[in-house]
Amino acid sequence: MKKIRIGLAGLGVVGKGVYDILKKDAKILSLKSQVELEIVATSARSKKDFLDPKIKFYSNAIDLANDHEIDVIVEVIGGTSLAKDLLESSIKNGKKFVTANKALLAEHGAEIAKLVEKYDGHIGFEASTAGANPIIKAFKESFTSGEITEFYAILNGTCNFILTKMSEENSDFAATLKEAQKLGYAESDPTLDIKGIDAAHKLTILAAIAGATKPAFQQLHIEGVDEISIEDISLADELGYKIKLLAIYKKLGDAVQQTLYPALVKKSEKIAQVDGPFNAILSNTSNASWNMMIGRGAGGLTTGSAIVADLIDIACERKSPLFGVKFEQLREAKIAPISARVGRYFLKLVIDKNLAQKSNLAEKIFGGKIQVEQAIFKDRGEEILGGFLTDVQKESDLLETLKHLDPNLVKSAKFLRVEATGF
Repeated sequence: MKKIRIGLAGLGVVGKGVYDILKKDAKILSLKSQVELEIVATSARSKKDFLDPKIKFYSNAIDLANDHEIDVIVEVIGGTSLAKDLLESSIKNGKKFVTANKALLAEHGAEIAKLVEKYDGHIGFEASTAGANPIIKAFKESFTSGEITEFYAILNGTCNFILTKMSEENSDFAATLKEAQKLGYAESDPTLDIKGIDAAHKLTILAAIAGATKPAFQQLHIEGVDEISIEDISLADELGYKIKLLAIYKKLGDAVQQTLYPALVKKSEKIAQVDGPFNAILSNTSNASWNMMIGRGAGGLTTGSAIVADLIDIACERKSPLFGVKFEQLREAKIAPISARVGRYFLKLVIDKNLAQKSNLAEKIFGGKIQVEQAIFKDRGEEILGGFLTDVQKESDLLETLKHLDPNLVKSAKFLRVEATGF
């Protein structure tokens, strides 16, 4: 039986997951691929006890790219420096490459796509975006019968876990983050997750495939969940909504909305019902209509399974351009500014109780410039906490109105966007 010899760069949680799958499931994998998938060399900061002593070990990952016995490099190092050098060296040396590195593809995707075509290379990256959910394969293969017109996605299990726990247990953000760290859902430094950077990298990759455009991470409007309070969640809940960190792609004529922010979604919508550490991608295509994929987005075996699926694609010689079309056909992304967004909004205002008159409070606050569809009020002694759902507004107009609210009447104002998928 033909053998594919693998060099594994990175021996952390995901690297061990790949190693364990290739070892424990060797028989079924060879049956499905008609090849033997064998790790022949590894690289990491230190050699791990779980490794077979026959496997070569390199302290410098670049040595894997120069090893003539290796056919495929699996990169699970992370970051965009050493990983990028390893990718470039591997492709130039004629090796196939599989990665879980969403930052690398989101920030350097166009350059990488050009390199891969120049050297007739192959990069598998299913594990970069939604764990074991085969969304890259779906976007590049299954949905090619039509145009992907929009998608809404929960792409960070850490943030989804935090928002779910805050809602279920009425706990504040800081306490819930600590619990997520204790349970292993959040890193000791959770910045990339809670600030939305991780999910925005994944959005960038999916949007590039959906729109046949060069990745445009630097153009994205990104908001995380670190400013979401239990008050926001409680008011949204009483109005019939959940708050979800949504990656959003929508075609808007010759431009697209490509944004990442926490949004209110009606409880009856299917994506609002995806709780805990799960990912979900709700896609709408011109011919196939709606499709929804839900599953775990992280973990050693979970992410490792997506990497191994890419290895089987290589074994079966299945190949496509990096972002679905050839590099010279990738267009520049034309992303609409967030100020041009048109939609509904949730406003949270702290109002001076002595100046408030509830019977016409919305009119008194907004002066007819914002129409309110739903409102809820909480008495807080000297203040009133108000939650308002507006009609459709242009974001720049909303910001202008909020800027000119009476500061004696409205002590503070905050807004979140409201999304409706209709699914």
